[in-house]
Amino acid sequence: MLKQIGFSTLLFISQFSISGTMYAQLKEKARIKFINQTKPTLKTSGKGAIIKDYFKANITNPPQHLVLDPFYQKYIDAQGIPITASSDVPDVALLVARDIVIHMLSERPDLRKEMIRNGTRFGVMADTDSTTDLPEQRDWKKPSKDDLRLTDDERENYDEKIGKLTDQEYWNRRARGMGGLYTTGTEENILGYPDLSNNGKKKGRPRTKYFGENIFIHELAHSVHRAIKGVDPKLAREIELAYEDAMKNGLWAGSYGTTNVFEYWGEGTQFWFNSNYDYKNGDSYVLSSADLMRYDPQLYKLLMEVYPLDHHIPMDVFYLHEARIRAEK
Repeated sequence: MLKQIGFSTLLFISQFSISGTMYAQLKEKARIKFINQTKPTLKTSGKGAIIKDYFKANITNPPQHLVLDPFYQKYIDAQGIPITASSDVPDVALLVARDIVIHMLSERPDLRKEMIRNGTRFGVMADTDSTTDLPEQRDWKKPSKDDLRLTDDERENYDEKIGKLTDQEYWNRRARGMGGLYTTGTEENILGYPDLSNNGKKKGRPRTKYFGENIFIHELAHSVHRAIKGVDPKLAREIELAYEDAMKNGLWAGSYGTTNVFEYWGEGTQFWFNSNYDYKNGDSYVLSSADLMRYDPQLYKLLMEVYPLDHHIPMDVFYLHEARIRAEK
């Protein structure tokens, strides 16, 4: 009969009706029973199966409603925003990508909801994938000479640097990570693989193009910018005005951030999270979020309206990394 007594029932049993020893025994039996009934069950083999089960609980096959190419075999949910990858991408890369997305959007649920509404999806490329291996990008054409996405250098040297390349050659050399409704990052950048291209080790692994900066943060910033334009037009206009003022005042001269307002926001986002290559021009030097505040306070103020104030994405392997420093001071 004692085994039938539940944990909460003990609250109604007077210690004066039974002995103190028996009361303690009843309480301990009920406590153990409660724990056994409510604790999660995980199959273990003694060889890391708990961790593997955790991965499997988070990463599944893509749901059918996404209607994706069979290339995509892995899926994880970032609070309503899908992240997908081929079977070649390690599970941990998807988990890290998910945590980056969640942290960057943690202060602006309205932006996350807009991304869900407009169909934003994130993808992680395997380190053996090229940009045009992704189904959505297989038929991409290289930009024309007057494309606004080109940098000044690319436009001036178009015939030599771009004109001679095929569409696939251009895109596969151009980037490992793209922004848009389908935003991508790469396994080797998200997980921080070192650049082993010069010493012959680990054959088959491509050069880590962006070692020292988190390009997934940059590309995600473009998705954030698109969402801002959708739900916060006032802020979107302020970003445009900040970019125009920065260009008039000669800020960021010679940097990728001058290309257009979208790259201005993307580069600024990386500096906000202390995950960008340094910038040096004359006496001006920007490496950290504190440097950004001093150098471009107008941009800093706008970033403050969107991102967490900690300036740190916990799963970012390049946060305060020494490889961010390239310029000679």
